[in-house]
Amino acid sequence: MKRKVIQIANSTQLVSLPRKWCKKLNIKKGDELDVQEKGSQIVVSAEGNKEHERIHLNIKHLEPMTGRFIHAMYKRGVDEIKVNFDKQKELEIVQKALGKETVGYEIVEQGKDFCIIKNVSGDLEDFDPILRRTFLLLITMAEAGLAALKSKNVDNFRSLLPLEESNNRFTTTCRRFINKQNTDALVGPLYYIIEDLENIADQYKYLYQYLATLDLKKAKISPAAIELFNTANEMLKMYYSTFYKIDKDNIAELGRTRKQVVKQWYEALSSHKNFSSVDIAVMSHMVVLVQKIFNLTGPLIAMKGCD
Repeated sequence: MKRKVIQIANSTQLVSLPRKWCKKLNIKKGDELDVQEKGSQIVVSAEGNKEHERIHLNIKHLEPMTGRFIHAMYKRGVDEIKVNFDKQKELEIVQKALGKETVGYEIVEQGKDFCIIKNVSGDLEDFDPILRRTFLLLITMAEAGLAALKSKNVDNFRSLLPLEESNNRFTTTCRRFINKQNTDALVGPLYYIIEDLENIADQYKYLYQYLATLDLKKAKISPAAIELFNTANEMLKMYYSTFYKIDKDNIAELGRTRKQVVKQWYEALSSHKNFSSVDIAVMSHMVVLVQKIFNLTGPLIAMKGCD
């Protein structure tokens, strides 16, 4: 949309704000707005969070997706959900969905066929510390898993599984924060990165769940599987470093490593008789991880550039 510039007293120049935007954010006379200069652009934004968003959700016949709907609304930044249900079991599913990932969501009112969920936690913790903890937790999960594989300690794999739940809480909170504070055009790439940090943790979890069921003391684990595990972990650490300090050389190295890993994987498949089932499981998961980590370089470049 276009606005004409108004000149006042040969000094001050004014541009009117869109009425629809002002009504949506409840902007009134005397309110303060944040104004930022970005080259030839002026960015005007309202201070504070978005207005409280309330939705209605009927969960009849929604299973097995009820929990995902609630989690998605939490990430979106919704502050209040009125949930309608038919059966007590459906209410129990809602209660369970609030247990792990939706920090601050609580059922504040409940009737025969409905309940109301509200965010009661107030302001979210600062975004940057949570995101950094997400990266560090993921790196811990990766390195501890490699150490457990080398020592063939099944119990260690079981002890690592709760870290994936912590990762879920952190990434869910980050995505909610982004949607509540959405004033940046680069929010899309950042949201994608955080979404995939959760998916990366899932890949480690799935592998650890499988390995925890085996008698690894009797299993044959090849040096190639260990090496690939280590390569994926090193890529994760390199990406973490590059996320906080953009480095073109690191991004190029991530691309070269990914290409080499894919080549090695196809060579391993052609000689699969030399590998055990454990080797194949480990290596297949690591190839997926390498690809996922590599896929995060595109959004990172879009978000931060390569200066």
